[in-house]
Amino acid sequence: MQKKLKELTDTLAEFVDQQDYLTLVMSVDDAGMALIVKTLQGIDQQNASDLFVLIPDDAVAPDLYLTAIAARLEADRMVVNDMLAQEGKPPWPELPVACLDRRLPDSQRLRAMTEYVRGLMPKDGDHRVIWALLPMTIKDPLGYARIVGQLVPRAEIEPWMRGTRFIVRDDRTQPFIIPSLQKMQAPGVLTYAPDFSTAAVEAALTEEALDPEIPVPQRMNNLLQLAALDYSYGRFEDSIEKYGVLFTYFTQTGAKELQAMCLQGVGDVMRRIGKPVAAKEKYEQGLLLCADSQALVVTLNLCVAAGDTSFELKQLDEARGYYELADKIATKIVNPFVKADCLEKIGMVMELGGQIGPAAKIWTDATQLCRQMEYEFRLVSILERLRAMYKNARMTKPLHATEAELNALKARQAKAS
Repeated sequence: MQKKLKELTDTLAEFVDQQDYLTLVMSVDDAGMALIVKTLQGIDQQNASDLFVLIPDDAVAPDLYLTAIAARLEADRMVVNDMLAQEGKPPWPELPVACLDRRLPDSQRLRAMTEYVRGLMPKDGDHRVIWALLPMTIKDPLGYARIVGQLVPRAEIEPWMRGTRFIVRDDRTQPFIIPSLQKMQAPGVLTYAPDFSTAAVEAALTEEALDPEIPVPQRMNNLLQLAALDYSYGRFEDSIEKYGVLFTYFTQTGAKELQAMCLQGVGDVMRRIGKPVAAKEKYEQGLLLCADSQALVVTLNLCVAAGDTSFELKQLDEARGYYELADKIATKIVNPFVKADCLEKIGMVMELGGQIGPAAKIWTDATQLCRQMEYEFRLVSILERLRAMYKNARMTKPLHATEAELNALKARQAKAS
């Protein structure tokens, strides 16, 4: 896996540094996109002279996609201006109207955004802007191809393209951009097809885990990932066997938090095969190991898992205790999404225990957090619980308000998909 990652990093870094090609088209499936984005973020952090514009938003209809890009530019501008204000430096200028005007042709809006960002760069020195239009999913292939088509030079590179590199994506499972480029024999375009499919990643991890020349800690890290893959694909005996080897190794090295992760892995298997009592025992053993550690993320995951299993076993008091502890940890490490999840579950326990009023209160608080973080999936789930509660209690006014918000959310989600 390290070899594949090095090849990816080297390829992207070399493309950024070279001067002969304008656009790199990467053929990647959805499963590999998170790794591509993370790798580019790492290159960005090590590159002080160039400006990276990373757009991982889903490729929807062109006007909506360009609006999402403009929204990211505006959000970045506000963050940068706060920093510049603290340093007593002039702010970045506002985005041109053309970037935001959905009535304009796609090409005009894209060009306006490109020229705006390039205008932010220093006039002296060798500075480039790297646009990475890398959607996690491509929901509108024709629309995305229309956008990408603007980034392929027909002959010479146009003035608005100078000082810029574009990294875009094709769908490895159903390619629709690279075949067209090959027919066009498009100049100034490179293509790259790294294989980060699950099968390829698993093969690379296995090869390195068995390679005696690779340091043992790295091999154990690979084995940990393979154990998780075994679990995902239902190879439960293999998963437990790997977690056992790992647990022994981490016990010898004294890494309690990693021992706890192994116990959670076995607990997840037990729960998946219908043995919640055994699963809960593993989770609680993991929590004992983490009791005095600073591994708060591991502790958080174990608390949520123990709470879910206790809830499944109808042990409501224990479930609430685990969820409340998880809520506190999520607050401490500033994870509002897990906090919202926990608040919903605490309310579920309260409702089953007949505490209708407190359940409504905690769910209402959770909806405010979800709105603030734009956590729509959880917001919809909690609003549906509140709607059922208001309906049963014949509370007409809050019922109508909740239904109106739910309808608006679902309509927006349907439009986006």
